[in-house]
Amino acid sequence: MNSNEQFDYLLDRYLSEKITPEEKEQFFNLLITSDYDDKLDAHILTSLQNTPITENAGMPGRASEEIIQTILQSSGNFIETIPEKPSRRLFFRLSTAAAVVLALTAGLFLLLNNKEEQNYFAAQVEQMQFRQLNESDTLQLLVMNDGSRVTLHPGASLYYPSQFSDTLREVYMEGDAFFEVSPDVTKPFLVHSRHITTRVLGTSFLIRMDPQTGVEEVAVKTGRVQVSENIRALNKPSEDVPAVILTPNQKAIYETGKRVLFATLVASPQVVVKESETPVEAVKQISFKYEHQKLSDIFRELETAYGIEINLENVALGDCLFTGDLSDNDLFTQLKIICLTTQSSYELKGTEILMKGNGCH
Repeated sequence: MNSNEQFDYLLDRYLSEKITPEEKEQFFNLLITSDYDDKLDAHILTSLQNTPITENAGMPGRASEEIIQTILQSSGNFIETIPEKPSRRLFFRLSTAAAVVLALTAGLFLLLNNKEEQNYFAAQVEQMQFRQLNESDTLQLLVMNDGSRVTLHPGASLYYPSQFSDTLREVYMEGDAFFEVSPDVTKPFLVHSRHITTRVLGTSFLIRMDPQTGVEEVAVKTGRVQVSENIRALNKPSEDVPAVILTPNQKAIYETGKRVLFATLVASPQVVVKESETPVEAVKQISFKYEHQKLSDIFRELETAYGIEINLENVALGDCLFTGDLSDNDLFTQLKIICLTTQSSYELKGTEILMKGNGCH
């Protein structure tokens, strides 16, 4: 048996806890030479890759936890047993292996948790009588029995009952879809996707899901919606699940891997349209043309137009005067033009905009 074969044999004996005192001494004598660090690396990675963890294994991290304990106990044995100074590289590798196992455990927990949610979602949609799948490469309009309109993007699916109940309107969806919900305060409208639930009374909004990352978004065009994690899939009481309230030009983003839900602004805010107006009429109400106008007045007008809160970090900035035509530009371009002429800047903080600058003299 050559030295490499002897190391492999002793390593297997040590990890299986069958090693004799004499063999352990031989094993540690080989370890402290650092000649076998690469082989130890390969063995650890192979062990991790081949560790079987299944759904029926109880708690998903249990098997990996045992591996971690073995590694930590092994490093403790090195400290107690080896009389000479151990290899720093060896301990670094063992610590790295423990970190890899911890990451693996977390990943497996999310994987199994996501699979549980997927199974729940599949069970729920099976209870719906109808499924509308857009197999074309164009938008597809579906008008529901309550008058609500759903525009399905290519590849999107909508699951819905033949008739809504007397107290609730509930649908399930996959993919991207734009909803125009008919107002009915006695029957809230709930849209369930895999990870989030959107609750509305009467409004229009877009729900999107990135199939690669699993990130889901809800962007509001008109009205007001509440977005939360899908409490049914999570099997949690509603009071334990945070929710965000969205108004026009705001959107909620749910990051599946982190289980984080937060609100921000849409990429291109539009002028808010009142119920009595058309989009063209709404835009005509504001010219966006200014001549020696104070920034404080301009920002208040932009707030009203887009329904977005704009704050000043320095109140002196509001006294700056601006002259220019901001029409035919989106909100963020309008702000950039103002910033260039007043040596200021802006920062997006959640659903608010913070203007920064020293002011004008």
